[in-house]
Amino acid sequence: MLSLYDMKRSFSLAILLTAAMVLSAQNALPTSQAGSETPGDTARAAAIIENYLDFVDFSKIRTDSVLCIVTYVIDREHPNDTMTIYRWYQSPNRIRIELWSNKKMNDAIYSDGKKLFRSFNAAQREWLSVTQDTYFDFTIPYDIRGALYDWRAKGAEASYAGEFTLEGHPVDRIQVSSPGLFDRYYFFERETGMLFMLTEQDHLFGDAKKTNNAQRVDWRAWHEFTPFHGCLMPSIESYQANGQVVLMYHHYHYEAPQPTLFTQDFRRQ
Repeated sequence: MLSLYDMKRSFSLAILLTAAMVLSAQNALPTSQAGSETPGDTARAAAIIENYLDFVDFSKIRTDSVLCIVTYVIDREHPNDTMTIYRWYQSPNRIRIELWSNKKMNDAIYSDGKKLFRSFNAAQREWLSVTQDTYFDFTIPYDIRGALYDWRAKGAEASYAGEFTLEGHPVDRIQVSSPGLFDRYYFFERETGMLFMLTEQDHLFGDAKKTNNAQRVDWRAWHEFTPFHGCLMPSIESYQANGQVVLMYHHYHYEAPQPTLFTQDFRRQ
């Protein structure tokens, strides 16, 4: 496991590599297409997405335990001000998320998986009830499986957007539109089928009208996946939003269910 010092030392290199990759992707021209692999081909797009999801196999996440994810978040502009995100998931839909910095919880939200949705008010230092919509707006970006997971059930639409060559490697680009989310381009390495980058557009679900939203990212990159109990989980990723570049290191383990975990009485040990 990397120390925080090692994480920060590798930060600049990871971002430089990602920036070069994003620039190459934005400037790349499609190579010649063959067979059914033509822009707009929905069947080809679906096959690429499903191949990736089969490979990482998030369905192997255990349902008899609580999945705990500890994420160290390093801001490029403030590398010494590290934030830590704690996430707990218990199938099918019990979730708790806490954001900590300087040994203080600054934001949090949880649900008992039924009808209880509560968010932590940092100013008042108390838990307040929130609507289901507010809860999902907060939690969706923190789903480690990403927006592609269960994409058909979410009403997403996918189309093939061409083959490119990045750093000598053939890459498939897929355009995906999902209700309530920004339109996105996903980039998959053809040789392995692995997802390594996405870029987000500034409009929602195919609507050409531009939308300003703080949750939109310019790009998100996955630098490394790690085997975890039959799954492949992202372990190092980065993103840029509003010109700010952030690097994240994820660590995973299972915990036994606790009676207070999805209540306001829980205290992290």
